[in-house]
Amino acid sequence: MLKKRQIVLLILILGMVVLTYTAMAQEENTGGDTQSSVSSIWDKVKWPIIAAVSMFIFQGVLYIIGLFKKDRLLKTLLNKYVIFHMKDGRRYQGTMRLDTRGAEIVSEESRQRGQAPSYIFSKDQLQNGIGSYIRYLDTMNDREKQERKWELDRLKNPPLSHRMVRKIRNMFIELNAAAKNAISMVWGGIKQAASPLQTQLNRMSAASQEYGGQEITLDNQLKGFDEESKEFLKEESYERIIERLVGTRVKIRIAGVKHADGEYMALFKDYNGKHMTFMNVKDKDNNGYRDHWSYDHEYKHNINNFNRRDDRGLRCRMVEDKEGRYFLVLENNTAYSIQVGKITLHDGSPTWERNLEFKWHIEPLSVRRIRLNPVAQHNVGPFQRVRTLEAKTPRNYKKIRLDFRSFRDADVIFPRSVCTIIESAEKHQEELFSISALTDAILDRSESEEIAIQDAGGRPIHGMNLVHGYVTNVNEERLDLKSVDSSYSRRWEVESAYTHFDNSLRHRVPVHRKMIPYFANRLVTQNALVEQIRENPLQKEAFSQLAYPKLTKRQLRIPLMKLLPSKNGLRLPLKVMALTGNGANEEFRVLERFEYVYEHHMLYESVENLRNERLAKMDILWIGAGEIYKGGYRLNIDAEHRIKNFVSQGGVVIVSGQDVKTNSRQRRGAGWIPEPLTGVEYDETDELLPTAQGRRSRIFHTPNMLNTTPDTKEIPLVKLDDMWVDPLGKWNSLAKSTEQDASALLTLPFQKGLYIVTSLKNDTERDVEINNKLMENLLHFSVKWIGNQKWKQRFLPR
Repeated sequence: MLKKRQIVLLILILGMVVLTYTAMAQEENTGGDTQSSVSSIWDKVKWPIIAAVSMFIFQGVLYIIGLFKKDRLLKTLLNKYVIFHMKDGRRYQGTMRLDTRGAEIVSEESRQRGQAPSYIFSKDQLQNGIGSYIRYLDTMNDREKQERKWELDRLKNPPLSHRMVRKIRNMFIELNAAAKNAISMVWGGIKQAASPLQTQLNRMSAASQEYGGQEITLDNQLKGFDEESKEFLKEESYERIIERLVGTRVKIRIAGVKHADGEYMALFKDYNGKHMTFMNVKDKDNNGYRDHWSYDHEYKHNINNFNRRDDRGLRCRMVEDKEGRYFLVLENNTAYSIQVGKITLHDGSPTWERNLEFKWHIEPLSVRRIRLNPVAQHNVGPFQRVRTLEAKTPRNYKKIRLDFRSFRDADVIFPRSVCTIIESAEKHQEELFSISALTDAILDRSESEEIAIQDAGGRPIHGMNLVHGYVTNVNEERLDLKSVDSSYSRRWEVESAYTHFDNSLRHRVPVHRKMIPYFANRLVTQNALVEQIRENPLQKEAFSQLAYPKLTKRQLRIPLMKLLPSKNGLRLPLKVMALTGNGANEEFRVLERFEYVYEHHMLYESVENLRNERLAKMDILWIGAGEIYKGGYRLNIDAEHRIKNFVSQGGVVIVSGQDVKTNSRQRRGAGWIPEPLTGVEYDETDELLPTAQGRRSRIFHTPNMLNTTPDTKEIPLVKLDDMWVDPLGKWNSLAKSTEQDASALLTLPFQKGLYIVTSLKNDTERDVEINNKLMENLLHFSVKWIGNQKWKQRFLPR
């Protein structure tokens, strides 16, 4: 790109030309002396103008070429959560951004730990310093997992179009040498055609240097274009030996990457001239991709100084119980199992080591304690072989060294300089399920096993057994398996017919079926039958609106439920999960009163933790008072990731309140929000001041009007406690306190979802009764926001 001084020079020169030609137009009748002076001015400025324009064109062409030079395999990691494993063993994790001159890792977790919020890697570091790009399956969200599943299916069973496109691409890559020769011929022809203009180009170069620009040399510029064009072709590669291995299980060897060297089995996905990408990378024992790390911590004889949490999510500390025993406490806040290797206490004579040989496992989201009882051996003089044992404690040492290992399912991109394919396997073949094999297994009486059926209390139900896959109270000798098989066949036919009928109704009805009365009457009859057998009125309503044609409605005058406005669509139920019961348990009883919000039927569920998969199916997550912070931080890493993933997929999180103590030394985690927010201790109050943005949002007016004073200030009657402070100004403040610059109600859109953070004091039944109107307004605000987002996604152009 042009430098600033070159751009300024270009503007000044163009201005001089315009002024010159304007003066020439105005003084049209001047004499020959004026024309000669104008001509001399133009002779002086024309070559700088040509030099500036030429430089702009040259740099513009290089910039356009650079837009298409991103590595094709690395582009698949854009805006994805990736781990950069350096060759020296260091790791950087976060969201990846890629450019032609390097890459960047944006890490929210690193910023929360007080480290750099992002790490920038130059092009040389990407080529020489990175050993692998890792994407673990347990860090993917639901959308990324579904995309990966489609990629895996397409890789194992590629469609004909995919195979043809790849063959065509390989054909052009194979003609790489011919393309390079063609590029050289093009630039050579340009050079030969421009050779008569060498004198003018020399004048352009002299003019560029005179005005502070770069030297313009035809040979250098054309040589640069030639190299840039050929560099673009080097990105791709076609090798017949490994091309046939795409889509197969291969054995690879990694060398030159600390903590990752070794042999692995993986599904070969793709390759180019610089990288190879693999899916489902596992070690030879099928344990997953190995992650090995260790660190040495100095606690200086004080075990309270040893309280460390690494970037994997493992917290380590030492404690002493009442009996004087010392334990190493390992808290695993990850979704995978971690293995413990060596534990070494040193910097205190003599060194004590305990080798657990990675047989000691810390299960996901659990805590394990390891007894530390170091024993020292001393020689008894003057004897050389006589030794005595002396019991010591961790306080006799200054440092501790820990060694860990884990195995996780991962997709990895390796540079070709560190990865080599050493063995191949046969292509993956899907085995089709045989119906006859199932029938033969049912009729086979050679192997029979009775499995007891138990009730909810674990007690066996006498007389009920599982025989050949059927729960029955009939003895095996009296069981006619052929009749059972026939019954199951009829059941399968009924299910298949209903599935076909249901699929035909779910799709858009063709025009001829709407217009012809014969088909229209059949549709009406079928849907009337469906309405009679369904018990849920909400499902009936949705089914009816989709199934009945408008023309048939008018002809038969069927009294159907009115359609809602097209912007909101059908009023389907919404699900609300309330995280409550750990701090206070008064809110859920009031939340259940709000059965309908904007004519949506609200379905509520109360939980005490977020360790379940039902959160992904919810629309709103209500976090009760004190569930985030009350006498200590209450969430772990798993809950933090679940909350952020829920909001990123379109959910709404409503935080009721918190309880902050200024003298508390517990950490205040912020991993559940993308932008920082600080809780401050505040005296209990029943006044707050809505901001201008809060009044425009109607959150204090719908459905309950919360103005309680005749003053100009709109102050609702609520119960509030500790407030929030936004240090970076990223949040939208809808209401502030009346005494300090703190907020009691804030919102923050995050990807497809929304955060709503409040300062409600809902500790007692009386507090909740006062705040119930604002709680209902918050639900109405959230439901309206969800409806607007769905309408935008459906109708607005993308």
